Amino acid sequence: MTRVMIVENAEKPLWLAKKLLSAINYEIVFETANGYEAIEKYEVVKPDLVLLDLKPSQNDGQNIIQEIKKKNSEARIIGLTRYSDAKIIEDCLNCGALQCITIPFNMKDFVTLLSGIEKLPKVKSEERPLIIEEA
Repeated sequence: MTRVMIVENAEKPLWLAKKLLSAINYEIVFETANGYEAIEKYEVVKPDLVLLDLKPSQNDGQNIIQEIKKKNSEARIIGLTRYSDAKIIEDCLNCGALQCITIPFNMKDFVTLLSGIEKLPKVKSEERPLIIEEA
């Protein structure tokens, strides 16, 4: 079972992510809205995947990605953002996130992406992963 940490400060995306993760039998091992807490707890809960709001309360997504990657260079992180600003998405990917999903997201694409996350190759920051946006 894939173990997931969710870092999200908005109620609706958090609720939807939890519902979808539950539907595909992922285990939510920790959730927080606080970026500093996510960094602190990462090594304790050892998630297989981090769903990360790029604008959480207390800290910012780029810093969180960098700090988690210092602890585990193989960490699998998917950024979540309400902003379709290409710079925010690009910065997320350059910091080492596997993917970036804009909110609101297409539920089918979200589940498909997460269901195949273990099959995704390790992504180097200079590669450009898929960006899922609602059509």
